[in-house]
Amino acid sequence: MFNRYQLNITKFSTLSSLAFGIFRAHFLKDTKIPLISGQMLADIRQGYYGGATDMYIPSGDNIFTYDVNSLYPFVMANFPMPIGKIRFFEGNVLDIIDKPFGFFEVEITTPTNLKIPIILTRVTKHGHTSTMAPLGN
Repeated sequence: MFNRYQLNITKFSTLSSLAFGIFRAHFLKDTKIPLISGQMLADIRQGYYGGATDMYIPSGDNIFTYDVNSLYPFVMANFPMPIGKIRFFEGNVLDIIDKPFGFFEVEITTPTNLKIPIILTRVTKHGHTSTMAPLGN
């Protein structure tokens, strides 16, 4: 590792941290990965939780089924992610940026007649937190 990447492996406690060190040292170029902490980190973490997994019994002609594994690594490798300087704002993002891309806290109203709701949220009742896909606000 040292001969190839000039990194001392004893400075990394896991293979993941070594891989990230190699990435930062040799492939990240000029882009910086900001350290996020405090309320901004707490706000962003609210949007990260497990996805919806459902199974429906298909009926019809010429039906194909697919099982998707490792979708997160695929998306990370092939689609953009919000990077760069982080800033907090309140109000309409379109007043600040023409093409907004990032993490936003929003209020959503879904149609109340959806057969399969897809917008997930966390709900805490009696000290127990569940992920739900409700209809309405």
